[in-house]
Parts: sequence; structure tokens; C-alpha cells
Amino acid sequence: MKLINTFLWLYCILTFSACKNNSSKVQHLSLTPSSIIQDTLFTQIPGALILCGDHYLVWEDPFNPEKFLHIIDINTRREIKAIGEFGRGPKEFITPLSIKSIGNKIFTYDLNQDKQAYYSIDSLLVMKDPFILLPSLPIEDCLDIVQIAEGEFISTHPQNEQLFQWIHQDSTVSFFGKSPIKEKLKDYYNSRQGTLSYNPYNQKLIYSARLFPYIALYEKEGNNFQLKWEKTSSKNFYEIKNGDIHFIEEALVPHEIILTKDYIITLQKEENAPSSTKRTAGIRDLSQVPNTIFVYDYDFNLKKIIDMGMPILRIETKGNSNTIYAVGIDLDFCIVTYEI
Repeated sequence: MKLINTFLWLYCILTFSACKNNSSKVQHLSLTPSSIIQDTLFTQIPGALILCGDHYLVWEDPFNPEKFLHIIDINTRREIKAIGEFGRGPKEFITPLSIKSIGNKIFTYDLNQDKQAYYSIDSLLVMKDPFILLPSLPIEDCLDIVQIAEGEFISTHPQNEQLFQWIHQDSTVSFFGKSPIKEKLKDYYNSRQGTLSYNPYNQKLIYSARLFPYIALYEKEGNNFQLKWEKTSSKNFYEIKNGDIHFIEEALVPHEIILTKDYIITLQKEENAPSSTKRTAGIRDLSQVPNTIFVYDYDFNLKKIIDMGMPILRIETKGNSNTIYAVGIDLDFCIVTYEI
């Protein structure tokens, strides 16, 4: 009897261990879109994809000589209007970059002139001018920026010892965050190029370097952001000589990174994955666009690698669900949704 009990005990332990090991394995999945928002985008290549509130998607068209923002009603799946003008006039931008804002607005700033503005979808719907010029913000040489509250922005900063610049509602500026390069450099501009994403529902901020593997997660605690973790590769993709950084090997890094309710999601190619054969008509080679997303938990444990069924250029989420919006390539550029 004692021998039987011992055998059963060992069997339970082994079974539990096997289940635990299986649960830690990365799932390889394939998904098809849960819905199609737009089946054709008429552009050489789409820019940013921006989710505004609960009802509107905005895609950026940096190569359109007339309007650079296209606003889509998610419910009707129709384009409401194209807005945003190129030029040097008082309501025009030379090289606009647009990001998600608070409410039904898009924040746009210019890389080549000191100008920032909101475009209000609510104003547009009642036939008012959507353009709202803003006072000048200190975002010169800004590489990427996110809005975390009304009048509050966080951007990467090229030269400050700390990585992030926090612009507060009263226009004061503070700095926080570790530099991804620990060594001292003459110029930090190239080494700090990266992608930012902020989830207002859990107040987490993530940063991914663009030229070498480095990802860091911060969380807002009171009036500060605290570093939760940073991940980097053990392999060296750069070397530093006389204060200058030289990239010696191209790294496989995320094209984009977003924060959903339960996951950190990166848009990137699998190592040794074949190039895509799908292209849109035109002169641009899109064969290196990834078909896969990598799904991590908030401790950055890889849970899933998902084949999206088509090359994916952009990903976006609201942050309080696991629905993602994507610009894909399926004969033409399209906007689709997936449930993760």
C-alpha cells in the first residue's frame, strides 16, 4: 500500500511538472482578420495608424500632396474626410508627424518648423475648423513622442543624460529614464532612435530602440515613472571608439510595439523567416514587411508568435482590450482588426 501511495505521489508530481513545462511553451498560431475596416487605401505607402476614442481611426498619408490625415468612422467603415495641409502657411505643415491624443483629437508636430496643433474630429463633425494651433512646446529634435494626459507629453531626448523628456501641463520640463547606451558618447542621437507606446489604462510606458535590441518598461507611480525592467541582447551589435558608436551588425528589432490590456505586442519578423512575396502596385519594395507579431506578458515572457495571414505595416490598440487594428497588405493596403 505504501508503495502504491508513493507511486501515485510521484505520478502527480511528474504530471504537474509536465503541465507546467507545457504551459511555458511559446504558442505558434495563425490568425485571420476579425473584420475589415477598409479594403483599399489609395497611397504609395501609409504612415501612422491612430485610434481616436472609441469610434474613429486615422491613417496618415505622407505622400499625398494635398491632405495627409484620413479619418474613418469605425462603425460605418467609411472615410469621413481627409484633412491636414502641406505647406508653410499658418495652418500647414512641412513635414508633419501625427500621434494619438486625448479624446477625439490628433496631435501633429513638424520636424522642420516649430509648430504643433490639434485636429479635432468633434469640430469637424459639426462643420467647424478642426485645426487648433498650440503654443510652442520644447520638442525640438524629438525622435518620438506620446501624449499621456491633456497637455502632457513624453518624448525621447537626443542629448540629455536621462532618456525621456516629460512636458507637464504647465509647460515645465523634467527628465527621467535610463539611457539604452551606458557608455559615454559624443553624440547620442542615433543610439536613442526608438519607438514609444503608452497605455493610459495601466499607466505603462514602453520604449524599444530601433538600431539594436533594447526594450524597457516604465510605470507611472504618483508623479514619477519607475523603471520596471529593461531587456537587451547578450550579443553586441555595436562598438564604441573614441566616443563614437558604430553599428557592426543589423539587428532584428521590432518595427512597432504596442500595449494592450494583457499583452506587450511587437511587430517583427521571425529569425530566418522568408521574405514576403506580396507587393502592392508601385515602386516600393515591401518584401521585408513582417507577417508576424510577438505576444508577451507584462513581465516580457514570450507567450505567442502569431502569423497574421498577410504582411503587416502598422499596428494600433486602445489599451483596455486585446483588439488590435492593423494596416496590412492584401493585394492593396487595407485596415483590419484582430482579436488576440
